Amino acid sequence: MSDLSRRTLSAWWLLNYGFSLLLGYGFLQNGHPVGWQAWLYALAVWMTYSVVYILPAMLLSYLAWRLVHPRWPRLFWVLAVLPFGITYLLIFADSRLYNLFGFHINSFVLNLVTTPGGMDSLGTSGEAELVFALIALALLLLPAVLLLPARWLAGRRHDGRVGLGRRLVLLLVLLGVAERLAYGVSALEYYSPVLKVADAFPLYNRVRFKSLAAKLGYENKRPRQLSAGVAKGHLNYPLKPLQVAPPEKPLNLVWLVAESLRWDMLTPEIMPNTWKFAGRSLKLDQHMSGGNGTRQGLFSLMYGLYGAYWDAFLREERGPVLLDVLKEQNYQFYMTTSASFTYPEFDRTLFAAIDDDDLHHAEKSRPPWRRDMDNAEAVSRFIRERDSTRPFMSFFFFESTHARYDFPDSSAIASPYLQDVNYALMSKESLRQEIGQLKNRYINASHHVDLQIAKILQTLEEQNLLDSTIVIITGDHGEEFMEKGHWGHNAGFHEEQIRVPMVLYIPGRAPQVISRLTSHMDIIPTLMPLLGVRNPVADYAQGQDIFAEDRLGYVIASDWSGVAYIDGNYKFYVPYRSMSGRQNVLTTRDDEDVPETGDFYRTHMATIREMLQGAKLFTRPRSG
Repeated sequence: MSDLSRRTLSAWWLLNYGFSLLLGYGFLQNGHPVGWQAWLYALAVWMTYSVVYILPAMLLSYLAWRLVHPRWPRLFWVLAVLPFGITYLLIFADSRLYNLFGFHINSFVLNLVTTPGGMDSLGTSGEAELVFALIALALLLLPAVLLLPARWLAGRRHDGRVGLGRRLVLLLVLLGVAERLAYGVSALEYYSPVLKVADAFPLYNRVRFKSLAAKLGYENKRPRQLSAGVAKGHLNYPLKPLQVAPPEKPLNLVWLVAESLRWDMLTPEIMPNTWKFAGRSLKLDQHMSGGNGTRQGLFSLMYGLYGAYWDAFLREERGPVLLDVLKEQNYQFYMTTSASFTYPEFDRTLFAAIDDDDLHHAEKSRPPWRRDMDNAEAVSRFIRERDSTRPFMSFFFFESTHARYDFPDSSAIASPYLQDVNYALMSKESLRQEIGQLKNRYINASHHVDLQIAKILQTLEEQNLLDSTIVIITGDHGEEFMEKGHWGHNAGFHEEQIRVPMVLYIPGRAPQVISRLTSHMDIIPTLMPLLGVRNPVADYAQGQDIFAEDRLGYVIASDWSGVAYIDGNYKFYVPYRSMSGRQNVLTTRDDEDVPETGDFYRTHMATIREMLQGAKLFTRPRSG
């Protein structure tokens, strides 16, 4: 390779680093540095990690230069350009994700992209998809465009001068050492402005000096850090075989679950039909989902176990014992969703034991509000035309309340509302301006879901089935509208993301408003005795019967990365051991910071350890 070609490659790397800085500026903004120390640290991390992110692409291009360029120079540039373009796509996507939702590319995002039906679940508009495609194309082509100025720069370089690249490398090494030291000291001092900045940068490698500090007698002011083990090995579920005495008059079950439906949508104005039915039912006013995402939320609802077990049950395609009991009692089933049974993978978990003929997918060509209408009519038709000599269970998952929040004009009760939700052009800054109109879309979608619920309730009434049918109306999880700085869900355990309505109608039970803390994990322990199960709850579930006198004063929720303890005063998050970038987070029940954590650690550690043991209770190690 000529000197000019070598200088062109070096100049091209330098220009790519400059563009990486430009893209990575979003991480700097997302860190929200406070104080000059945090700003200096943030600038150092921004400069060093902008080269860390493109380093694999640089190494690949260098390897291609050595092996390919001498014989096929044009092929070399194709091989060199592509890794940089892909890297830019990932940086851009991660920055947008963190800005909007508060999390980086993680196992949830990878599952979204790789699972059939995942991308469809986003409900993006045609305009948004076009903008995404144009942005992706521009980012993929930009490294090729940078070749032109790289060649110009290479031709102007003087051989006798020390290159800018060498000085830049020296500067980056010094900055890298400095920010490593800064983070280590900040971790010891528990200086949160620096620690929060680090969270905003994906793949940030945290360096701590705990052992060295202890040897030097330096006080570590950071609260002790706990991590949860991940459920591994084979399932041990249930812990003991179920003993069942089928009831003389078996009860039907109707589950009506709305995507992202949070508790404060259940009002006489927004959901009048469900509100009226709640007056005849048990209305659980302090009810928490078992997760801040669909998988963990619905898993906890249907199994009564921590949502953290999702992956273990998916691996073995094991359904809940609830359906084992119902199948033994010759129930007929009608399960429907306005989303998909393959995303999330309900056909391999919740309904793994159900015949495909009893799983009814929506017509995907129709908008979500129309799918909900069609499915409400289909469920009502099933109830009317069922085999009346057998009990039945029907499950319906509504989609209208999933972002983009879909509804027909006839269901609009809140205005003005955003006419379209364009993810490609959305940012936290634009959301702050439009969040009221976006939430109005959500309110209208919730009202539309209520109208569909009313159809099914009316059918049960007309068929004289309410004296023999348990009805559950709830959400899989909540939805935040920037109340705590985020939009959507999956970003934390803020009240808005995990608190949901729960209307539980049990024939023969007097109406009641229950104000104590309850959870999705409590529904299976409440229902199973009504279906004839005689085992102690602990044999098959981790929740508690909502009527039990000795109920614990806390509940558990899960996400993709860990588990959270929630009681009347605190929320405490514990990450999985494999998620080294995540930290323990302690807040009040209302999601405010707890400046002095000592009291919590002194009084709650025994309970927290018990909680962590529960994350592995229903698995056993693999033999051999």
